[in-house]
Amino acid sequence: MTEHARRPDGTGFYLVGGELTAAGSAGQAAAFDQPIDFSITAGLFGDTDTEVVVVAWSSTETDDLEGMRPVDNQVILPLRTHPLMLNSLPASVRVQLRTAGGFDDTEGIWHVTLHFRNQAGSGLTWHASLPTEAFGAGWTAPLADLLTIDGTDSAVADKAASHAAVQAVGAGASEKPAVTVTHHADDEYYELLVDGQRAGILVYHLIGSHLSITHTVIDQTYRGQGFSWVLIRHALDDLRTKSLTVSNYCAVVRHFVKRNPEYGVLFGPPQSFAKRGG
Repeated sequence: MTEHARRPDGTGFYLVGGELTAAGSAGQAAAFDQPIDFSITAGLFGDTDTEVVVVAWSSTETDDLEGMRPVDNQVILPLRTHPLMLNSLPASVRVQLRTAGGFDDTEGIWHVTLHFRNQAGSGLTWHASLPTEAFGAGWTAPLADLLTIDGTDSAVADKAASHAAVQAVGAGASEKPAVTVTHHADDEYYELLVDGQRAGILVYHLIGSHLSITHTVIDQTYRGQGFSWVLIRHALDDLRTKSLTVSNYCAVVRHFVKRNPEYGVLFGPPQSFAKRGG
């Protein structure tokens, strides 16, 4: 893993590095200095008029070429990352790759990975295989949906999934996994634990007395079992007890509130980035 970005001001998960991987002939194109330009850009949440570069790589940048390395039948390109907090990024980012002719028409050849960390050392990894749209005007890629939680124990996750399957057929009530939610105020997120295993997080951003919910991430091994709603319900119940104004930018939370309208009174309208003072 490459880590290039300095830690930005603020709390929570922040971008520390990333790689673009090219296989086969695309990797050869990168290795032999054929023109390649890659970028991920995003509007800051609450301010769609402000677009920032999240990561980039260019064959015209000498520093970018120096970090390139071959591994098996592929080439790994370390990305230039910018010091951005996860809770400042929107629900989706724009991924764009421009290459020499003949190397941009095969899906599954190019892969991008981004790494996020917090001050406690917990990590998230964003991984995507680039579709055809990335080679044109750009691919609008979901952020939270492609994030996984580092260090998830697959054996524990499989056990939780098995418990959920048993419950779905109306048996084995005693086999319910132990589910808890912990608030990490210093890093601005709520954490879902299933049988002691990190299964999901709800990320927010706090400025003064205004809190903005930005992302809900459920690790892929725990999806489809109702855990996101357990996490969201606990977080919103906790926020009800605090003297805060709350805005939501997360589609999963929006869907939860639509199905549970009694939580709607908690939220004010989303605020612009300028109004939020950040």
